[in-house]
Amino acid sequence: MHLTIASFFRSPAFRTFWDSCLDTFFPVFCLGCGAYGTALCDHCLQIFPRRLEQRCPTCVRNTTPRGEVCFDCVGKSALDGLFAGSIYRFPLVSHTLHTFKYRFIAPLASSLGTWLAERVQETNLPLPDAIIPVPLHPRRLRFRGFNQSLLIAEVLADTLTPGLDTLVLANVLLRTRYTKPQMKTQSKEERQGNLTGAFTIAPEYTSLIQDKSIWLIDDVSTTGTTLEECALVLKKSGAKSVFGIVLAR
Repeated sequence: MHLTIASFFRSPAFRTFWDSCLDTFFPVFCLGCGAYGTALCDHCLQIFPRRLEQRCPTCVRNTTPRGEVCFDCVGKSALDGLFAGSIYRFPLVSHTLHTFKYRFIAPLASSLGTWLAERVQETNLPLPDAIIPVPLHPRRLRFRGFNQSLLIAEVLADTLTPGLDTLVLANVLLRTRYTKPQMKTQSKEERQGNLTGAFTIAPEYTSLIQDKSIWLIDDVSTTGTTLEECALVLKKSGAKSVFGIVLAR
């Protein structure tokens, strides 16, 4: 049987050869301590600060056990809660997440997603009916090569519910308008305007979220505007509840 070019490039032998080349010319070092062989070693991952106190995502003043919307803010937001595993301003956290997203280090998703799953398990949050990643616009996805939120969602689902890959709904929520990164906006009004109408639900998948509890996954929440806009679209399409889960806030 002749080996086609396509099958050759997918073969274990070629992958081993390719990985060896990458390791030779682009060696990987830990972002924290500089140790060779991994982008983030176990020791440095364990010094990620855990966010011990969760706050209402709407007022950001009142603390709640797992990041639920507080009693004062019920009905003011499409989000029912927001759980953040860590603190973004911690230098190692911000450096790691920036490298993951903007320097295209996709393998970081495995360790970060597993770490986040462990933090979620500590809260006893009830498992959702579906896990939906915050989508990228196709233009940005082509440039980056992967959606960091989807990779985290897949690891999170695989860790919490092994074998239930269908829990992650990757194509339900779509980003239809290309916008500049939220971190580059200057005001609350600009952040909100930047994302207004940027998301929609794929019509053929609407039934999948009807009366469903949903975890909305992203890497970072700064002002919460992205998660709020996504949650609003999901709620309008029939979702019962939407709870944000992020690595850091």
